[in-house]
Amino acid sequence: TIIWSSVLLYNLIDQLDGIKVIGTTIAHLVGNPLAQALVVGWAFSGFMQGVAGFGVPVAVVAPLLVLMGFQPVKAAAIVLVGHAWAVSFGSLGSSYYTIQLVTGIEGDVIGPHMAILFVVPIIMTGFAVAHLEGGLMAVRRGALGILIMGGVMAMSVWLLASLGAAQIASLVPGLVGCGVGWLLARTSLLGKAVERDARIKVTAVELQSLSENKLGFHLAFLPYYLLILLSILSQLPVVKDISANWYWGLDYPAMETALGFVTESKGDYGKIRFLRHPAPLILLSLAASSVTLLAIGKWRDRALISALKQTYVQSISTSVGIGTMVMMALVMTDTGMTTLLGQAIAAGTGDAFPLFSPYIGLLGTFMTGSNTNSNIMFGSLQLETATSLNISAVTIASIQSIGGSLGSSIAPAKVLVGTAIVGLSGRESEVLRRTIPYCLAIVFLVGLQAWLLIYVF
Repeated sequence: TIIWSSVLLYNLIDQLDGIKVIGTTIAHLVGNPLAQALVVGWAFSGFMQGVAGFGVPVAVVAPLLVLMGFQPVKAAAIVLVGHAWAVSFGSLGSSYYTIQLVTGIEGDVIGPHMAILFVVPIIMTGFAVAHLEGGLMAVRRGALGILIMGGVMAMSVWLLASLGAAQIASLVPGLVGCGVGWLLARTSLLGKAVERDARIKVTAVELQSLSENKLGFHLAFLPYYLLILLSILSQLPVVKDISANWYWGLDYPAMETALGFVTESKGDYGKIRFLRHPAPLILLSLAASSVTLLAIGKWRDRALISALKQTYVQSISTSVGIGTMVMMALVMTDTGMTTLLGQAIAAGTGDAFPLFSPYIGLLGTFMTGSNTNSNIMFGSLQLETATSLNISAVTIASIQSIGGSLGSSIAPAKVLVGTAIVGLSGRESEVLRRTIPYCLAIVFLVGLQAWLLIYVF
């Protein structure tokens, strides 16, 4: 439901030229290459991941960077690395809700914990983007600015996860990062502004035309304003009390295998709370925005039909894949196979397991192209291994999803999108050679901080 509703929201805005207006507006906030890489390739790509995910950030942001004068290989690599911090809480929370579903850990427990562990990856992806843009000189020049941007983005992620609004914990921090980056770009922290080339001037004319003929930035952004507002309102105590019993879920009976492995009964499994789950909130904001645009004459005929058709084409294969993976994961968990595998991994890795754990999440994303699928495949396995080792299941579940999030920067499915969109088909290896070192190094830091948290602190 989250996937279909978030993709529908994105496609409808795109049909109304809203995505083009938002992207071009953000692209004109800054004028020097380092600031452009950080604001557009790091913060704005995170915002786009929060909005839709599923390759959309690469498809939207990489062409913007090429338009701003970046070489195609560099542009694709910057976006792939730059958006990776936002994947776990991105797609309006699809991966985050999946890790809750397969591990049984409540959101108010795993959300803030995962957000704290994300501080290092968020900041390090910023440094990686700077290094991709201009090497060590760019890293030194932008270090303080990156720490400020990354710190504010990380704080925003933690705050929203702690408030129970994880569905916007990539969307809002990405937007906040754009604003902070724009302010920093007006100082010496991100280098002096430089004259934009002719291609950027052309897009300025295009932006003015789009704003005059169709949507301005605020109208294009209206559904996301409403989504943010509804997400905040849904956390108010009075709303929680009123909607406490407004949900839908499935009941499953208890089961025992021939070898004596028992699975307890489960009531209201995977419940959807109508005023707190992302999907209903997305649809409410979509409906309100559509009515508003229709009332003021900014609607386009057949926009909704085209968006629905495009959403079906984009989402059906993903839904089938996720559905079959969920069935596989549940069968493995409910028959005891995951427990046996977890015990074997625990025996083989011992106290070093937290160092390996995020690489398992990375492997899942590399194989499937999706952090959501990675969490489905390996979330229960990670939980069982943590249980066998008697270490924090919350920490291990968190770094499973963080590793999967960072793995998006080297997932072949996303690399193919990035290379195709900037005219590099057949040159995927060039992009991968640039992104792999950053990905592996940052994932190692994730494992190291988890090991220190478990065994030292």
